[in-house]
Amino acid sequence: MPTTSSPLEFLIVFAVVFTAGVLTSVGLRQYTEKVRREATRHA
Repeated sequence: MPTTSSPLEFLIVFAVVFTAGVLTSVGLRQYTEKVRREATRHA
């Protein structure tokens, strides 16, 4: 018998995935800024 998910479960999953995306985006931006600073310092 298939089970149906509650709207609260969908909201929780969306919030977790959204937060993971934001953290990944921030982390990649900080990493690229660090790499760019080091590249200009060594050039």
